[in-house]
Amino acid sequence: MTTGFRNTEVRYCRSVNDESIRQYDAFSKYYHWLYSDSVLSGKRALAENHDVLTDVGLKARILDCSCGIGTLAIPLARLGYQVSGSDGSPGMVEQAILAARDADLDIPLSCCTWEDLPGYFTDHFDLVFCMGNSIGHTRDGAEMLRSLQGMRAVLRNGGKLVIQSQNWEQLRKENARFTHYQWRERGGQRCLPVYVWTFPEKFDDAHTIEVVLVFDSGGKVSIRSYPIVYHPFHIEELIERLRRAGFTEIRNSVSEGSAGYRVIAS
Repeated sequence: MTTGFRNTEVRYCRSVNDESIRQYDAFSKYYHWLYSDSVLSGKRALAENHDVLTDVGLKARILDCSCGIGTLAIPLARLGYQVSGSDGSPGMVEQAILAARDADLDIPLSCCTWEDLPGYFTDHFDLVFCMGNSIGHTRDGAEMLRSLQGMRAVLRNGGKLVIQSQNWEQLRKENARFTHYQWRERGGQRCLPVYVWTFPEKFDDAHTIEVVLVFDSGGKVSIRSYPIVYHPFHIEELIERLRRAGFTEIRNSVSEGSAGYRVIAS
């Protein structure tokens, strides 16, 4: 079984800036603490995307182009899908490689940008996932358009792209300073993930989320902090850029007051 980079040369992002890459590289070994065991198992993502997975069938070729540490790609591979994964962060891809090996799965994993996807994947996919609010790392409309064009280029005609995003309008409306989750315990260590939000005055300005991990090891407390920068967008802007990228059928699950939504484009 061989699992690893398709190319040994790591080409740094144009569609995701170098700052974002460095942030996730530093964060990658601890990223799993953000997720509950249920999320890490893939149950939640599989349930949320049951409709599109049912549509394409078990013989489908699927690309998770924001694979992170493999929380979606690995469960899909376990079900028998032909799965590949990519991410702009070398550190995140390395963690996905380790997780795939631990699961005894052979998943082609590449470190590349969204707009560089056609240079890494020559075969076309039936389904491409861009999950985890990752599209918000594109810094402006031009970068987002190039990224969507890269995703479109690796889809077969009639294939589907699924994008998951935060509802930035709702987040700014709520203007919550902190979001905290449940304590998680693994390997004798406990961790409490906390998000610290900073909302600038202007919607179009960069938004910083500071991810704080509070560790408790036998009563000894330590803290790790990772700032993550996002560039909000309106869903109307995303839909317009999808159309410009060549997608013709676009539907979304956005609703008033929803924290996030899915867009499915084909």
